[in-house]
Amino acid sequence: MDETTSQHAGHGHGHRPFLPALGEHRGVRFYDAFGVVIGAPRLYAAVAATARAGGGADAVVVDVGCGSGALLRRVGRDRPDARLVGVDPDDRMLDTARRKAARSPHPAVRDSRWERGYAEEIPVGDGAADQVLSSLMFHHLDPAARTAMLAEVRRVLRPGGTLVLADFDGSRGLLRGAGPHSPMTAFGPGDLQALLADAGFAVRSASSVRLLIGGTAVLRAEPV
Repeated sequence: MDETTSQHAGHGHGHRPFLPALGEHRGVRFYDAFGVVIGAPRLYAAVAATARAGGGADAVVVDVGCGSGALLRRVGRDRPDARLVGVDPDDRMLDTARRKAARSPHPAVRDSRWERGYAEEIPVGDGAADQVLSSLMFHHLDPAARTAMLAEVRRVLRPGGTLVLADFDGSRGLLRGAGPHSPMTAFGPGDLQALLADAGFAVRSASSVRLLIGGTAVLRAEPV
């Protein structure tokens, strides 16, 4: 075990139900193609830039709900000294992330670690992460799980560490607005900021990215 693993390393490895990407068990290729269509690479670039602004060299960066690893590959492209850890409950996604990382020309990506785990039980040691990232995953969680995830983020962050959370913010995307039960309407304006404040985080920066299917907020926050 390395420095980002602790007595919590077993958390998240038990098989239990989870909501897969897009809410359905589709092929990983479909998931990746859908992300490109809606503009997810622009969001990943914004998250990576926000993380870069709030993190130093040789940082341990954990992506919770990493999917096929697109966000961490984007982070590793610009931060060669970063130590990257992807966490996801879906073995198919993790297998794809490992294969794509192994083919990367960037050392930080090739050396990344991919762990099966859950947002409520992040398989990373206490205070072992410099940054935690989460992109378009938070809306999948029910209210209790959101609270549990933010508590876990506080646990795994070192003093001075940061969370970069990106998710739908209730604003319209480039297409007509989604229906009332769509994940794009899980949060309204200011809801993400309020949830972070309730969990003991202070938002240090905020930006927005309009995707095809909904507007998103990109928030950098620190435990207080």
